[in-house]
Amino acid sequence: MAALRDPDFWGDDGRLGVITQGAWTNRLILVYPDALGTWTFIASSSAEEEMLDFYPISDQAAGEVIAELGIVWLARNLQENQLEDLNFDQRSHLGEDASIRGMLTEAIKRLFRKK
Repeated sequence: MAALRDPDFWGDDGRLGVITQGAWTNRLILVYPDALGTWTFIASSSAEEEMLDFYPISDQAAGEVIAELGIVWLARNLQENQLEDLNFDQRSHLGEDASIRGMLTEAIKRLFRKK
């Protein structure tokens, strides 16, 4: 899947899509590349469910999950951004470095700026 290797496709804050196959059909899913070829996938969940997140450890595994779930990507626009904010609110925590290390670095910077 060529999109996995295209940083312009993912931007700084991943992509929002709709799952079209399997047990999670019609749920939204947020996908973004993490550190060192790993990925973060977060499917929308109800208040009664725990967070439905998982972390493929390679581009190949991420591509297989995308194909298995039949993810259809939403266009990047204001409505897509509002859906992400309403359902996940993860983008507000992502900086240009979407890795866990990058998010921790940003959090530490914010912590010390407030003092």
